[in-house]
Amino acid sequence: MVTHLTNNKLNQLLLDLGFRPGEAIERNRRAWRHPESGCELCLRVNKLEEPPQSADLVGIRAQLALHGHLDEESFDYFASEGRLPVPSSD
Repeated sequence: MVTHLTNNKLNQLLLDLGFRPGEAIERNRRAWRHPESGCELCLRVNKLEEPPQSADLVGIRAQLALHGHLDEESFDYFASEGRLPVPSSD
């Protein structure tokens, strides 16, 4: 699968959704927290222009949907295109 998603774009999505990066919780992981919902994510700290790890995407997708931040279909589009889908004007 060709992806246009980078760690930098994933970090920006989380910031746009209201998440804030926290402290490093392991040598190469960082906690991201959403203050209003209490949702917490743990991501590898990777090079910004590289694609995220598949395991991280699976966990992020599930948690964002579970906490109502972003539905799975929109996240899948974001993961493949590197941007969110444009809402239809129907």
